[in-house]
Amino acid sequence: MTDKTSPAKDILTRMGVDRRTLLAAAATGAALATASLPASAQRAQFRFRMQSFLGAGTVEWERLVPRFIQRVNQMSGGRIQITPFPPGALVPTFDMLDAVGRRVVDIGYGSQLYWRGRFPFTQWSWGVPFAFRSVEQYDYLWFEGGMTDLVREAFTTVGVQFLGPVYSDDWGSTISRRPIRRLEDFRGMKVRTGGIAGEIWKNFGASIVTIPGEEMYTAMSTGVIDAANWGSPYGMMAAKLHEVGKFYTGPSLIHADAEDMFMNKAAFDALPKDLQDVMTLAVRVYALERYAFAIGESARAFDKLKAAGVEIIVLPPEDVQRIRTMSDELLPRLAGDDDYTKRALKIINDTRTLLAQRPADF
Repeated sequence: MTDKTSPAKDILTRMGVDRRTLLAAAATGAALATASLPASAQRAQFRFRMQSFLGAGTVEWERLVPRFIQRVNQMSGGRIQITPFPPGALVPTFDMLDAVGRRVVDIGYGSQLYWRGRFPFTQWSWGVPFAFRSVEQYDYLWFEGGMTDLVREAFTTVGVQFLGPVYSDDWGSTISRRPIRRLEDFRGMKVRTGGIAGEIWKNFGASIVTIPGEEMYTAMSTGVIDAANWGSPYGMMAAKLHEVGKFYTGPSLIHADAEDMFMNKAAFDALPKDLQDVMTLAVRVYALERYAFAIGESARAFDKLKAAGVEIIVLPPEDVQRIRTMSDELLPRLAGDDDYTKRALKIINDTRTLLAQRPADF
């Protein structure tokens, strides 16, 4: 019988995950290779409810979240069973972090940016425009640069165990009801966005609207918003925004913004060490799967967008440079001076400085 986890093991090993930890976690799911009964047939000792911020129509909800749940079940030898719930089913999306801390929900799948009201630094751990060029660089930031440890420390203060980042693909291209060909075309638009992009668009006359992803389609179709930043070309298609917005303007600003998975800390602490390892390693595998699938789906999305009558627009180089310059200028003004923010930005800046020492394509 083929060990279905071996590609994930190879990826994690190449990325520097400790082999002993990896093998210990994998050993808990020995039924993967040898047992005649599936792991799901074993009696679950730990049952958790998980709410996702991505729902029906997305590859994540329909294929990858079930795969994540199955992997946890198999790696745990059937001891962990997770039941998924779609956006807003148990609590409002923006309330998930607090709800997980209070164990209204056991596991949350959201976005770092959503928690900036509680932890301002998360808008920077979520992503800084043009900071990094590849998922490997983001993975270094999180697991070698120290960002994972920082977020875990912060989330612990609200009763939450941060399981790990989840890498989206590109973020920051804009789908809209009317064309955006130059930055000045943002003037007068109501844009659903967040992070530093919102501050940039505001500088060109946009009004910023904050609503969860599940409300975007209705908001755009009724004119509550005129435009939205929602992930990648695939993300726009999955949310069906191409049905109500016929203009799509790039480039993206962030190569792989950070979604996240987190768990009630008391529930996590109650797990044996091997099952704690199962949860964190399964999230790391999911992070790479989520990114890889989105990259492929975004490539397919362009023909579908064009077929749906969506015009693809690219801002001129001088406007892209204006965004880069403005981002660098805004960051220190918007950063804040709390300890977590200072430490998060130091991790980001130190990682950027380190990676810049290597010439491109060398």
